[in-house]
Amino acid sequence: MSHLNGENRYQTKLFNLDERVEPDHIVRIIDKFVSILDLEALGFDKAAPLPIGRPSYGPGHMLRLYLYGYESGVRSSRKLERLAKESLPAMWLMDELTPDFKTIADFRKDNITSLTEVFYEYGSFLESAGLFGKKAIAIDGTKIKADNNKKTNFSKKKIESRIRYGKERAAEYLETLREVDSMEEYEAVSEKLVKTEKQLAKYEKYKETLSETGEGELSEVDPDARLMVNSLNGVDVSYNVQAATDAKNHLVAEFDVSMNPTDHDQLANMMKKTQETLRKKDIVGIADKGYYNADQLKGCEGAGAKVVVSRQYSPGEKHKDKSFRLDKFIYDQERDVYTCPIGQILPAHNSKKAKRRKFFDKTACQNCEHKSQCLSGKTKFRIINRGPDADLFDRADKMYMDNLHLYKLRQQIVEHVFGTLKRNMNGGYFLLRTKEKVKCETSLMLLGYNLKRSRNALGFEEIMKRLDEYAEKIGRGKAVMTYYLWRKLYDFIKRQIRTWRYTENLRIA
Repeated sequence: MSHLNGENRYQTKLFNLDERVEPDHIVRIIDKFVSILDLEALGFDKAAPLPIGRPSYGPGHMLRLYLYGYESGVRSSRKLERLAKESLPAMWLMDELTPDFKTIADFRKDNITSLTEVFYEYGSFLESAGLFGKKAIAIDGTKIKADNNKKTNFSKKKIESRIRYGKERAAEYLETLREVDSMEEYEAVSEKLVKTEKQLAKYEKYKETLSETGEGELSEVDPDARLMVNSLNGVDVSYNVQAATDAKNHLVAEFDVSMNPTDHDQLANMMKKTQETLRKKDIVGIADKGYYNADQLKGCEGAGAKVVVSRQYSPGEKHKDKSFRLDKFIYDQERDVYTCPIGQILPAHNSKKAKRRKFFDKTACQNCEHKSQCLSGKTKFRIINRGPDADLFDRADKMYMDNLHLYKLRQQIVEHVFGTLKRNMNGGYFLLRTKEKVKCETSLMLLGYNLKRSRNALGFEEIMKRLDEYAEKIGRGKAVMTYYLWRKLYDFIKRQIRTWRYTENLRIA
């Protein structure tokens, strides 16, 4: 038997793009969503056509290309240019417009704020469609590589080391210049000396900058990027991307970009932003031990937000038997004593006015058969220190223990968001520089994720129906209908012109 034979690639055929794009392709969702948006109100550049001059690409088409690109993991302007020319769904989405990479890149550069707002516009649709549960959100952060090499990131220690090395080399070159005989060798060494002196001047300037700003490090290419430890225990120049994911359908409700390598100062910020975005106060936030911080817990309480946060153990506590860790020692407010896990009473040994109070019982510890499990190192008895924020931590620990079932779902809710971004959507690094632009790029990546996730949650037919309902709700229904009628007329005219050309060619032949 022979192999399957394909069609003749030189055969002229009649077809339209709509027939070649799957009926339930995600570009149809993107197309309808963008048609609902009031691009002029969102502040997109050239949303209203210019009265004179050469026609420009409309922001609607450019936004469609970016949303499809980020959803499918294509982010650079050159690759988006190629996508618009080679991908049938992209050609359908763009009405066969093919902007060059410079035009595509300029659109993103000129509409940083507006592109970020599109994420919240889609979030508004998700809320109206009932896809946000608004009961619990999981908060977490991940490090995403910045567009800045480690070699062009400088800490104070690194700068001082470079200055010290540069001065040593300069001294060596000066000594060599005194001893050289030939002019060629003299010029070669002089050139090296000039280069070294230029580098020294640069590092001295960096040192002054760090001294003036009070920052701990400086990045040459992206000034806002910072050196951070990533999930692979390596170190890279990165940003700390924060996401608040709703527990119902695992959709991202809110996000932020931090220059701080740790999550310690992000909990209250993310809870407050999510409360404002979802317009609901009584949402339970779920976060890991990286967010266990007194100031942040106070901030959440002040905002009326409930949080379930895992306790942050000190290094000494981690090595103890789990049954004898600090959270197993119960404080009695009325009696002002601690009770240890086996029932021994540890009284206070200083005043309630003291900033850091001590609770212990030497005799009980010396006669205890669990000393090896409870004590570490050469300590002879257990001391419980109670700081000024101990009541706050006690409330947080109780909230955590009462909602352990919720905390166990944390990873399922939020961790796969970052996994999808980095593995499936090519989002393990940023293309743009500075915090503001990186935030824009993050919004596009997370919007791409929400598009995927919401389609899976509702199905194609249902999400298209909900988009129509949302358009009517915000008063854009007639505008969308007009757009689709115009588009059908446009497609019909194009088909008629192609048919006429084909018939004319046959007649001539």
